[in-house]
Amino acid sequence: MPSSRRYLGGRGQGISGDAPVKVALFTSVSANIAELAAVTVPNKFEYCLRHDYSLVVDSRPYSEAVRDIRGVLAPLLEVYDLVWTLDCDAVITDMTRPVHTLPCLGPGVTVCEEGIVNWNRLNCGSMVWMAGARSRYILDRIEESAAEWVAAPCVWQTWLGQNAESLADAMTVAPLRSFNSCAWNHPGGVTGNPGSHWEHGDLVFHPCGVFPPAQRLEIVRSVLETGVMR
Repeated sequence: MPSSRRYLGGRGQGISGDAPVKVALFTSVSANIAELAAVTVPNKFEYCLRHDYSLVVDSRPYSEAVRDIRGVLAPLLEVYDLVWTLDCDAVITDMTRPVHTLPCLGPGVTVCEEGIVNWNRLNCGSMVWMAGARSRYILDRIEESAAEWVAAPCVWQTWLGQNAESLADAMTVAPLRSFNSCAWNHPGGVTGNPGSHWEHGDLVFHPCGVFPPAQRLEIVRSVLETGVMR
């Protein structure tokens, strides 16, 4: 199935605050989540317009998007200085804070701790990729290690969590809520106590563990109405 992408936007203000830097926010959508995308993509577009970022919306089946992360991101990292990959169900709840100025960002790829179940360390629904050799190394390692993660519970997210230390400064693990505050009602996809790390003023609300899809859509709409700081 061919990929359909839209490129919108321009330049950010600079990671160091003193020089222009090209920033793109990337999100993946598909026909299966069309109703969700209809309410979350405008949220991302508003954020990009505010900070003069580019918005890249990639439409393809989820299974294809997961397997082709290198094919998707490598070309973008040749154009942009920083790419923020953000899941479709994630809502930006602090419109005032440019992602490229976050103090937690490392020199390569930065990803947050998830904090839902003890067997899943990271949540890759919100990641920042700096252009350069370190991010290319992570993309290469993900592709080369496909046989190790293809059957994992959270595919290459599981693999990154298990290999974080060996990736050294190519990947930085940021604390909970840095730019990905998760919420759930079925931790690990099974029964258990619902919860949320999100607090008003956090950069991102991400209901990654909320099921079924209708309930996830309902909570996303609620956060969009009452939880976004402008």
